[in-house]
Amino acid sequence: MNSDISDCEEELLVYVEFKDNVDIENYKSIHVLGADGNRPIVQMDDMFFTGKYENPLGTYMFFEDDPNPQCEDSLFDKVPEKNLKYFCKTRKCLQVEHAYVTPKEGRDPNQPNQAVQPGDVIEPITFKTVKEAVDKFKESFNSTAVTTSTNEPTENVMDVCENQNMNP
Repeated sequence: MNSDISDCEEELLVYVEFKDNVDIENYKSIHVLGADGNRPIVQMDDMFFTGKYENPLGTYMFFEDDPNPQCEDSLFDKVPEKNLKYFCKTRKCLQVEHAYVTPKEGRDPNQPNQAVQPGDVIEPITFKTVKEAVDKFKESFNSTAVTTSTNEPTENVMDVCENQNMNP
């Protein structure tokens, strides 16, 4: 493993299997986003791949070239052209497939730098106490009542939680 990793980085060994035929030797930079999440994203130059972890049937073992192969019996053993030695193992398998980026709905794809609409900006709200924040949330939630398909009001989630002495 690399000994030059800083304190803020963590090395994680994962076997990645591409559904498409991908030659990773052709890419200059490879980044993995959300490796500890359920749906990591692999960025290779300007291409994106999405994946999910699957449980392998066994253990994936990694080997590296052995620059100094040793021969047990120099008389009868022949040193192979390429000799490998054990590097490490993992039980993580990431299945990835090519992801295609699509434009956001309501935006013109021909104009990528459109002006920000007034509804797009969310102003920050500050509260002095947690109770004040919960009360504001209840007020906002109650004002937008959830209705069923028959347009009859349903029970409010906050009221159900309070009636059953649960935290929302």
